[in-house]
Order: sequence, then C-alpha cells, then structure tokens
Amino acid sequence: MDWKIFFSVLLQEKEMFLEVVPVLDENIFKNAVMTNLFILVKKFFVKYHKIPTMDTLTLLLEKLPSEEKKNLKEYSVFIKELSETKIDVDVDILKNEIFNAIKNFEVEKFILKTANKATSVSFEDILTDIRNVASKFVPKSVGIDVTDVARGIKHIRHDVKDKVTSGIASLDRFLYGGFGTEEIATIIAPPGRGKSFFLLNVMYGAMLAKKNVLYLTCELYEKSVLKRLYSRISYSTRKDMLDEEYVVKSASKFFALTKSKGRILYVPSKSMTVEGVESLLDSQRMYFDFVPDIIIVDYLDLLAPRAADMRLEIRHRLRGITDDLRSLSIRRNVPVLTATQGNRESLAKSKITEANVSEAFGKIEVSDVVLALCQTDEEKKMKRARLLILKNRDYISGACIEVYVDFEKMLLMDLDLANKMGILEEANVAFK
Repeated sequence: MDWKIFFSVLLQEKEMFLEVVPVLDENIFKNAVMTNLFILVKKFFVKYHKIPTMDTLTLLLEKLPSEEKKNLKEYSVFIKELSETKIDVDVDILKNEIFNAIKNFEVEKFILKTANKATSVSFEDILTDIRNVASKFVPKSVGIDVTDVARGIKHIRHDVKDKVTSGIASLDRFLYGGFGTEEIATIIAPPGRGKSFFLLNVMYGAMLAKKNVLYLTCELYEKSVLKRLYSRISYSTRKDMLDEEYVVKSASKFFALTKSKGRILYVPSKSMTVEGVESLLDSQRMYFDFVPDIIIVDYLDLLAPRAADMRLEIRHRLRGITDDLRSLSIRRNVPVLTATQGNRESLAKSKITEANVSEAFGKIEVSDVVLALCQTDEEKKMKRARLLILKNRDYISGACIEVYVDFEKMLLMDLDLANKMGILEEANVAFK
C-alpha cells in the first residue's frame, strides 16, 4: 500500500474520507510523520467538518506534540511531496486496497491479543472478537453522487463474475447470469416435491463453475446430502451407487477438474439462528480456510429466530429470519439460496404462486428472487417439471422454464441439454 498516494487522495476525496477515516487506526502507518499528520487531519475535520488544504495542513503543524516539533522540517517536506504527488489511480480500487490493509492490520492485532490471553480465552470469545474485527473493515456507505457518472456507472454495471450460476442455462438467462451477491433467493415447493433436490443441483452447478459452496442442512443429515451430491456428479442411481469404485473415480475427477471446494454441515432443526450461521462462517474460515462463494440453507423455516423474536407470531419470526439471511448476504457479499414450504393447497396445484407460501408472506416480500418448482403427475411420469420465476427484483419475473428432472439420479437440467445428451429421448420412450 502506497500511503503517500493514499494521503493525497484522502485530502481530495470527501466520500472516501468519510468511509475510511472512522475505521482507520492511525497506528497502521507505522510511521510517526504519517501517524501524527493523520491525527491532525482527523481532528481538524471533526472540528470544522471539512478536509484541510495543503496550506492549512502546514499551519496545523503548530499543533503537533511538543516532542515532535523538533522534526518540523521532516513534516514540511512530506506535505510538499504530497502536494506534488500526481494521482493517476482508480479511487475505488485504492479504497479496496485500503480496506484490505485495515483488515490485515486488525487481524494482526487480534492474533497478538488472542495470543496474550490464550490460556483463558474461550472459543465463543474468539468468535466475538473476530466479528468485532470484521465490523471495522466493512465499508460503511456514505451514499453515491449521482452526478459523478463515470464512477456511478460502476455501481450499476452488470458483471457476470459477481453472479453464481444456478447450473440451469435457461434460468441463468432470466437471472442475468445467476444468483447475485448481496441477494437472497428462495425456492418454493410442496413438502417432498423437490426443494432439497433443487438446492443440491445448484450446489453441483456452482461447483462445476469453480465456485466454493457451503450447504447448510437443517433437515437431511450430512451423509444423505453427500450421497445425493455424489449421485448427481456420477449420474448414478441408488443401485449404481453400490459400485463405490466408479463413484470415487467420477467424483474425484470432477473435483480435480473444477478445483472447487464444498462443505456440507448439518445443524438440528430450530437449533441455529442466522447469527449462529455467521459464527459458522467464521469458524470455517479460521479452521479450514474455507470462504464460500454461495451459501445454501436447506431450509429457511428450520432456522431458529432471534431471541428477541421468540414470543412473536410465527409469521413475524419467519420474516425476521429472512431479513437476517438477506443482511448476512450483504455483509458477506455472497448470494444466499434457501427454500421454503408451499402450503397445503400447493399440493394440488399445477401452478404455484406467491400466495402458496406457507406461514409468512414476509418471506416473499424480503427475498430478491423467488422461484417455484411445479410438477403435475403427467409431468412426473415424463421426468419434466417447471421452474416459475415468481419474483425477480429489478429484472424480469413471470417466466416459466421447462426442465428435465430425474429424482433417482438427482438430475435437474435444461431440456435442450437433456435432449443433446439423449436423456430426454429415453424418458419419452419410457413414458410411451
């Protein structure tokens, strides 16, 4: 990090100043001149609500600690160098570098602090400290200047790299590349009709695209989810899975090619809050150096509410859980995909709507993307189903996407792909 350039930009960019200064520890510079100048600038801003000019900064040298006044020449030279520094950097890139530097500095302080009290500290205390550290280098928005179009366009630019594929090309087209960071997507299906099946296929598709996936299951045990994943990877039926050598060969080859990481964690139903999920993320990063690109929660209704919400009606508790999951996705800059039950009426409906969500409509209101997995008895025999996009915040909703499904092999894919692979033709022949 070039701190000279940082100082030059800081004294010119008020927005960056407001974001960085509240979380920047002056000791990060490890240089007395920079440290003391930063303190002077910060005090001046607090008192006068404006950033000092270079001339003002020179006058502020009179307020240096008495032991530093013998080094006035050194301070004056540094200020002169600042005034002559040519700035040719992307401010947003520089800001990211600053927050990375803050992060590294705070983590270093945390490690030293933890080492000093290693004999008495508990794991819960460590996680609390980690969250406190993390909160210091999460940028706090001060708003966007709409007249600065060159920088403003970056905030709305669509970038597929920020999306995580659903594994279904036709669905990704409507989602403009897949599930977005800082968003929560929810799939609705009646009991036993494919919620976990859909989530598992998204895990497969994301890992195929070299993304790291955390699959948090509150219903099925870890081994059951793992069995389904290996079945999906190796295109194996339950009977085929008995050939362990084939499954090992197929799955090993898959992970060797994708280089992706995935972890499946089981937590008992109603035993973990979203805050607990965040602690899990911290421990996964600490112990396994694992940071997911997408978090899958199977499923929303089985998480525990906040302690403060325990006495509320169930609809308010479920909305609170959805709100917390969305906040988690924003804080971690990662998509969160989850599922929720359809109500009793959805069992007999060929087309599920938002009105068929169970218990709490607030889950629909909060979610950025809402999908429904629909299948009639005839479609089930043909190994087909429909994905309905009930809600797609800021984009197109109302689309209906036909997909191929094979619950025995855990396959969910585009009809076009199934047709090219010859799978669709086999299903049609079997149906006839």
